[in-house]
Amino acid sequence: MSLIPDEELKPNVGINFAAMIDFLFLMLALFSTLAVTRATLYDSAIDLAQLNSKQGNNLALNEQDFHRVNLSIDHKGNYHWVTEFNEHLMQTTAQVQEELAKQYQTGLLPKNKQQTLVLLHIDKSAPWDSIAKLIFSIKEVGFDVHPIYESENSQ
Repeated sequence: MSLIPDEELKPNVGINFAAMIDFLFLMLALFSTLAVTRATLYDSAIDLAQLNSKQGNNLALNEQDFHRVNLSIDHKGNYHWVTEFNEHLMQTTAQVQEELAKQYQTGLLPKNKQQTLVLLHIDKSAPWDSIAKLIFSIKEVGFDVHPIYESENSQ
């Protein structure tokens, strides 16, 4: 008779899977969390203007360094190219792309597309389909879009 029971002296033939299952569950939870947060943080490539109640909607940019292009979408979803003196109706997003490309090729816009601010003035009741089409068409040409929010107090 020994002090240690015989079943304790026998080698353990089975493998304990509980630790491996816990590890796999933790890995699954970690990677699923990373996938969701990555999609939320990095898949939105649109810079929305932040409303600062003290400063209004002034852009803190040096106007000499940037050229502004003003586009607007009315409540019906029509596109307008807004200049200092006129407002030109654009029927489709292809016309907006053509006008941007034409002004870029003729030298009216800076050679560095990052120095061109495409400001998008959106009516509150504009259809989302028109907004999305215009944003994506401007991105296709290579320009950055900056939606502008105008508060009711600034008018």
